[in-house]
Amino acid sequence: MRRRDFTIILSGAVAGLGAAATAVRAQDGAKRIAILGPDEEPRFSDLAGGLQAGLREQGYTGAALDLLQLKVARGDLSGARAQVEEAVRRGVVLLFVIGSELARAARQASSAIPIVFITPGDPVAAGLVASLARPGGDTTAMTFEFPELSAKRLEFLKELAPRVRNVLVLYDPRDVSSRQNLAVARVTAPTLEMTLVERETRSEADVSQGLASLGDVDALLSIPGGVTTGLSAEIIRTANARHLPTFFHSHTARTADALASYGASDASVARQAAKLVDKILKGAKAGDLPVERPSKLELVINQKTAKMLGLTIPPSLLARADDVIE
Repeated sequence: MRRRDFTIILSGAVAGLGAAATAVRAQDGAKRIAILGPDEEPRFSDLAGGLQAGLREQGYTGAALDLLQLKVARGDLSGARAQVEEAVRRGVVLLFVIGSELARAARQASSAIPIVFITPGDPVAAGLVASLARPGGDTTAMTFEFPELSAKRLEFLKELAPRVRNVLVLYDPRDVSSRQNLAVARVTAPTLEMTLVERETRSEADVSQGLASLGDVDALLSIPGGVTTGLSAEIIRTANARHLPTFFHSHTARTADALASYGASDASVARQAAKLVDKILKGAKAGDLPVERPSKLELVINQKTAKMLGLTIPPSLLARADDVIE
């Protein structure tokens, strides 16, 4: 199937969101919305499943909802705009968009359709909304990640591995969220007697080249956003092979082997965002709905990885963790 082809998924079992289906007309009375995001699995399916679960909680069951899956290659903004234009022609009444760059492309493609997007950065600083309280432009968002969390992750990393001094960060300079998170980490690192070793990554080849710097550092800090998002498992596997701790921004199937993570899960963020979607489907203007933050952040520590690295996790930190992988 070509990148710009549509995979249309009817509401039903969450697993159904990941399977191809034939394009069909929306059933009479059904609300047709589209999910637009990078074609990275299992993340796309986690987000789609979380959104569907949240919408079920809001009463959208059976034939009440018609969901379209719109996947594009990361960075394919022209393809994203083409898909949005086709979605509008197909009668989509709302777009749920994964990421700030795709949200920008979607808005450029259509000024008429309401958008709810999720972003790992500050949507005001990115120029995507006018303010957190009054986003405007028939657009609102969930900030599943906000830049100050990069500071908190460095603090946790210091507690987990006190001897860490040089920390590798791979970041995509094209992604505004990635730049915002890096800026916070730059300010925080010196206060913890840490030095960031920064490597720009615009492609998978850049990530591989950046990982060559693991020989010059003591740990790796995940900077959310951009091309590294879909390569988390490979990054962690490479760092673990060198016995270096890694700290990530979210606990997922791809990041389960990291030493630790702190943030909101994709599924929980999409589930919370469903409440915004529901309000818009019931007549609210997206631009009048305040941008929301996750209602819960989780600290997850992997004891198996810690033992492999030769680290002893302080009992006080284990007691604060929301989940400990034994």
